[in-house]
Amino acid sequence: MRQADGVPSLISSPAGLLRVEVDGPATADVVVLSAGLGGGWFDWPAVVRLLAADLRVVCFDRPGTGDSGPALAPPSLAREVAVLDAVLDAVGAPRAVLVGHSIAGLHVEGYARLRPERVAGAVLLDPSPEPPGVGRPFDGEAVFARMLLAFGRVPGMRRLGRALAGWSGPASRRSVLRTGSHTHREVAPLDRIEAVYRRPEVIGAILDELAAYPDLVAELEAVRAGHPLPELPWLVLTAAQALGKPRQARRILACHARLARLVPGGAHELVQRCGHMMPLDRPDTVAEAVRRVKGV
Repeated sequence: MRQADGVPSLISSPAGLLRVEVDGPATADVVVLSAGLGGGWFDWPAVVRLLAADLRVVCFDRPGTGDSGPALAPPSLAREVAVLDAVLDAVGAPRAVLVGHSIAGLHVEGYARLRPERVAGAVLLDPSPEPPGVGRPFDGEAVFARMLLAFGRVPGMRRLGRALAGWSGPASRRSVLRTGSHTHREVAPLDRIEAVYRRPEVIGAILDELAAYPDLVAELEAVRAGHPLPELPWLVLTAAQALGKPRQARRILACHARLARLVPGGAHELVQRCGHMMPLDRPDTVAEAVRRVKGV
């Protein structure tokens, strides 16, 4: 199936078939929206509506997540670079502004370092706080994810896992809205979102990404050592309501400030009335940030 401008709804990539959604004038400058862990097309409708009048806005689901096909390669920075290459190639964009939410901030930074000629600017939305020098971090959630994946490989447990996914997937999304959103509201049809989260393959892909998180950071650290960021418009936004207690807040703010300083002239701003799910809570701020980076 093709969209109005001729781009297929499913495109090929080295990591599997990717669901891609394109809105806006076919000849306009391109903005690519990359969701956080467990996110997808359903995080972006409000942002798309604010940008698509004069920009070509592209959102996609990573391998195994959302409405994409099964992942043919495990999560890694190399995989995400190949995915972004495939997305830009599919829409015929030699360059684009990249917007990365949460874990996708790491993907965007890595892509800007490895494909500087293809990045016109970057906006990082409450990105994972992993500045240069962090190494391979210990992550308790990654350990838990690996345990769950190992449990699912035990003989006889796969059927139980598939049965549990029908309940636990939608429940986990609702938990994200309760704890990570200021508005606690979805911006896409709830039935379609819950249909995505009921698929065991999606839950498995999310756990794979979470389990691979320390390795992803270590990969980015290696890339940082050999590939400097180009000078480009670079904006880091921190969600005020996601800062937590004072000690954690100081750490996140310091990390995000360091990420902003990776590029000369990079900016760091605190976004009020906003939880970690910034595309849901403050689409107006996200759209304004994209326009500032684009200079329009």
